[in-house]
Amino acid sequence: AAEPCLPEETALRCQNPDCSGERRAAKVCHHAECRQLTRSGPLSLCELCDGRLHGAMHFDSHIRFDLPPQGSVLARHMSTRSCPPRTSHASDVEEDGEGPADSRGERRSSALKLPKKKARRRHTDDPSKECFTLKFDLSVNIEAEIVPAVKKKSLGEVLLPVFERKAIELGKVDIYLDQSHTPLSLQFEAYRFGGHHLRVKAKPGDELKVEQAARDAKSASLPILHPTRTTALLGLAPELVLGCWEGTDSLAPGRRRKNMTEFLGDASIPSPEPALPSGGSLPANGTDTWKNRAASRFSGFFGSGTSTGSFGRETEKLEQLASRLHAYGTFGLPKLPPQLRFDRDSWEEEGDEAGLALEDSWQQIIRGAEALSRRQCHQQEAIWELLHTEATYIRKLKVITDLFLCCLLNLQESGLLCEVDAVRLFGNIGEIIRLHRELWRSVMAPVLTKARRTGALLDPIDFLNGFKMFGSLFKPYVRYCMEEEGCMEYMRALLRDSELFRAYVTWAEKHEQCSRLKLSDMLVKPHQRLTKYPLLLKSVLKKTDDPRARDAITAMIGSVEHFINHVNSRMRQRQERQRLAAILDRIDAYEVVEGSTDEVDKLLKDFLRLDLTAPIPGTSPEDTRQLLLEGGLRMREGKDSKMDVYCFLFTDLFLITKPLKKAERTKVIRQPLLVDKVVCRELRDPGSFLLIYLNELGSAVAAYTFQASGQSLCRSWV
Repeated sequence: AAEPCLPEETALRCQNPDCSGERRAAKVCHHAECRQLTRSGPLSLCELCDGRLHGAMHFDSHIRFDLPPQGSVLARHMSTRSCPPRTSHASDVEEDGEGPADSRGERRSSALKLPKKKARRRHTDDPSKECFTLKFDLSVNIEAEIVPAVKKKSLGEVLLPVFERKAIELGKVDIYLDQSHTPLSLQFEAYRFGGHHLRVKAKPGDELKVEQAARDAKSASLPILHPTRTTALLGLAPELVLGCWEGTDSLAPGRRRKNMTEFLGDASIPSPEPALPSGGSLPANGTDTWKNRAASRFSGFFGSGTSTGSFGRETEKLEQLASRLHAYGTFGLPKLPPQLRFDRDSWEEEGDEAGLALEDSWQQIIRGAEALSRRQCHQQEAIWELLHTEATYIRKLKVITDLFLCCLLNLQESGLLCEVDAVRLFGNIGEIIRLHRELWRSVMAPVLTKARRTGALLDPIDFLNGFKMFGSLFKPYVRYCMEEEGCMEYMRALLRDSELFRAYVTWAEKHEQCSRLKLSDMLVKPHQRLTKYPLLLKSVLKKTDDPRARDAITAMIGSVEHFINHVNSRMRQRQERQRLAAILDRIDAYEVVEGSTDEVDKLLKDFLRLDLTAPIPGTSPEDTRQLLLEGGLRMREGKDSKMDVYCFLFTDLFLITKPLKKAERTKVIRQPLLVDKVVCRELRDPGSFLLIYLNELGSAVAAYTFQASGQSLCRSWV
């Protein structure tokens, strides 16, 4: 059917200067290059001129809008194509041409064969056709983004990750093409916008919300590094650092994979430059400038469309961590913070390695080593092993403080790994290294200095004054050994839950100072060193004949073993307290006393609480309450019927509880009984016994009969 024609004075005519018939306009183009032809506004074209102009290679990517039949230029809709029509939907090749026109300028029957132009592939390898520039028209200064123009994905799908990173809701903004004032539908296919500029404006009424969200996201953002450098620094798989950099799900079918270096044609990307002015495709001679801008605004170029804002922030932190660690590797480790600068002495100021330096063998400082007997040589070897292992151990401690701990504190000053508690991870390692430096300075170093000066044999008696005070000097080991298990558990939890911490530890463990040791290996070094002292001293004693020297070594061994036994005792007490605390968690308090008012109930609450971890009254603090026996019994009180109970026998306490139906908990149903006030007797009935509880005057105040499941178990309770 013929289209109704508008009156001559209202119909919009073709604005192409070369159009001879003043035909009615059917298309309108807002592209800057087409606007230059009119020097005023959008270019309106008839079907024939549109095919001629936009069939040219330089103009083929302009997006045009259809003009409705009534000629209204305001109610326009986006064309179903951004280039001249294809000859086949299944082919990626397009053909252009024009047929003869009648006197009214309209095309004749489509059955006529059109002259074919040379076949040309759409969407070539020109980078400008594979992305578009997204600029933010907001009061907040936000850098433009380079977004992939992906085939078979909508505009909303490719823009969603960008807006999530910026904390902007996609539904509260409108997207405009170039200088157009008509919002684009987010359902449009993204690849049609390749090479164009899109503008983002807040919808009316949402300006303040959008700008505030963008301002908050910008203040919380961190600098972004080149992704390939981040991957190389951390030694991680690329997908762990930046997601799918070359993921096939984000590339159009048929396109080859690209990386940023190859895509931009340069390994090192310069700093960002001002954004491009609004306009059409990039000129062929301006690709270098475009590469610099694209790299500076690059954000997840080939990333997955399902990435979230939290993942983006985590990635940025990972990249900032990589930058700091790379700086440590390039310019050296950071200086020790004040809390790690322990008592600096003269040899430390000149360098720790100089103070801990040892000869390759004791024979280099002892005169006449060739004339010594075999037994004397073995004794010197044993003493030298004590000195050598002590120097090696101090170096290992310095790796913990100078590498792991110092770098962690420096990173936390930069806002990284702030969730890591350094004290909880390393314990009192600072006190440990301080005491060993004191031991080296006051005991080990004088022995070496004397031997180097006189050339005399290494004398084990020279170690006596230091090892005689072993207990007081090594007191920090008590705390470290008791907290060691907690430190290891905390480290395992961080490695399991924190990707940043895993990356940091991986980098540190690969450092040359670590000598291929893991952090877990370093944390158990103090415990291992403490138990090695008796073995080293016994080795010296075994190869010593002088009675005076043997007495001195024996005294040193006794001092060391006494301290180690003290540490073991404290650790057993701690384990027992933990066990008692676990038992207490299963037992509900005894509440036989009821208050008359709420005020009385509150006052009674503190006195009804049962604390099994408290010290035993009348004993030293080192005497810990221990659980001796627990189990189910059948109890009868007086002439009442029997009931099933669950009893706990501690070293000083006997608890009678009743299991609760829910969970594995029990409730105290009788007052706690002190063992020293209890009289227990077996009864003639097999498996039963009587328990009598006495008061301070020795009078019976309670009596219970218990039935065990067997005679042997009954005797165990008695």
